[in-house]
Amino acid sequence: MTALDDRLAAPDRPVGRPARQSLPNDVAVGALRPVLPQRGVPRLLRRLIGVNEDVLDWVPEERPRYTRLGLIVLNTGVLAAVSMHLALVSVVGGQWWLPLADLGWAAIIVTVDSWLISSTHGAVRTSLLGTYLPRLLLAVLLGAVIAEPLVLAVFHQSIDNEIADHRKQQVEGYEAALRRCNPPSGEPSADPSCAGLLVVVGESPRAARDELDHATADRAALKTRADEVDARLAELNAQAMDECAGRAGPGLTAVPGEGPECLRNRARADEYRRDHQVDRLHADLAAADGRVADLTAKVADASGRTERLVGDAITAKVDQKRANLADSGLLDRFEALGRLSSAHFTVLVAHVLLALLLIALDCMPVLSKMLSARTEYDSRVRRQLDVSGRLHDLQLKASEKRDAVDFELQELRFTQRLRAGVDEIGGEDRMAKAKRRMEVDAQIDRLAAALEQRG
Repeated sequence: MTALDDRLAAPDRPVGRPARQSLPNDVAVGALRPVLPQRGVPRLLRRLIGVNEDVLDWVPEERPRYTRLGLIVLNTGVLAAVSMHLALVSVVGGQWWLPLADLGWAAIIVTVDSWLISSTHGAVRTSLLGTYLPRLLLAVLLGAVIAEPLVLAVFHQSIDNEIADHRKQQVEGYEAALRRCNPPSGEPSADPSCAGLLVVVGESPRAARDELDHATADRAALKTRADEVDARLAELNAQAMDECAGRAGPGLTAVPGEGPECLRNRARADEYRRDHQVDRLHADLAAADGRVADLTAKVADASGRTERLVGDAITAKVDQKRANLADSGLLDRFEALGRLSSAHFTVLVAHVLLALLLIALDCMPVLSKMLSARTEYDSRVRRQLDVSGRLHDLQLKASEKRDAVDFELQELRFTQRLRAGVDEIGGEDRMAKAKRRMEVDAQIDRLAAALEQRG
């Protein structure tokens, strides 16, 4: 008895039970190859990447490689779930359905990665570029989508500070623009850059200010006239006083007492007062002063009210702007990270390196398959595919011959039916012609008999 016979006859190896359907029933399990199938988590991990256990049982040395490859795909799904959770939390906050969305996204990524790996089993190494490059590009795209939320989570503190500072600057700039375009006077600015920044506060104090300007101008003109009249009246009164006092000077007699010149000068002064209505002029000036004072108070009150209204309107718009910027979404965080990367070279380097690392981790399923040498499992899968293809070709040829025979027989049956139908139609035509000839002969006989009777 040979060593192989001893192994086949060993009591610890069941005889008569097939190891696989591809083996006959008289081959013992465990005889060289294939080995006994493996159960448990490793088999599930390999199933995740589409490994054919029937083929792998012939090369069990490849099991650890494909088990770890399945684990890499599972790790990518875990990273995808974490990334989706972080992204959704920054957008919708904590919701009860987030775990379901995380698991759904992880399932999608695992499914895609599983297809990327399983579609390369048995690939020919000469088709490396055409086989792996499109899959690698797809893996890079998925990796970039998965990596960015994780990068945001790593830099979350700096990003939160940047968002707060940037929004503070936005609010302050918005408030400064509002105050520039809406002065306390309530007069709207004509600057084209102020479009959309103007506030409406109701009635403007411009009418009261125009009225005050007119009243001030009238009072100034009235005061100028009053000053001129007062100056002339003072001059006439001084001349009359000097004449009555007997002072010497131009136009004076130097004779003291109320003489004719003294009385004449006094009369001239009184006449000037009456003609120019000095008392009424002073009364009008006092009234003008009072009106200017009233209008000044009115303008001050209107300006103060308008300034308060403008200030309140600006404060309301600034508060609304601040409220609109209270929440931050995913795009806000991306923009904040971009500003940090633009402003600080260190942040840019850290961002790029971390993103590349995460993308590389997400591309590991395809990279590991791409960078590894062609395995014996791949060779066997390739040969099995070739055999399956040849068998399928043979089956197609056999099916073609079988169907061709059926169609040829059917065609012969149709030809035979055609001939029978033609013969039948020919016989019917001959019978019809003979019948017509008999009818014609009978009619001729009847006509001949009728002619004989007449003769």
